Amino acid sequence: MPAEEQAVLEAVAAMPISRWSYAAGDSKVRHLGPMAQDFHAAFGLGTTDTGYDPIDAHGVELAAIKALNARIRQLEAQNQQLEERLKKLETPRARR
Repeated sequence: MPAEEQAVLEAVAAMPISRWSYAAGDSKVRHLGPMAQDFHAAFGLGTTDTGYDPIDAHGVELAAIKALNARIRQLEAQNQQLEERLKKLETPRARR
């Protein structure tokens, strides 16, 4: 079943990202990422909310990248249309 990439992107954008250390590890060693509970709540992946599999994180990242790429292409097309409209509007003025 295909992922709804735009929905994944929205969930990633809404998810808190924190700096953290493992409770049982060296507190000087820092990590960056979502809390497992937030990740599980957002995507419902895996079997627990106390950790998540890197393969799930990779899938979420790739879906979000695809959604961003689609948005970029949409904005580029819209920008092209606006540039063409602007050029048409400015051309008669230059002839005056």
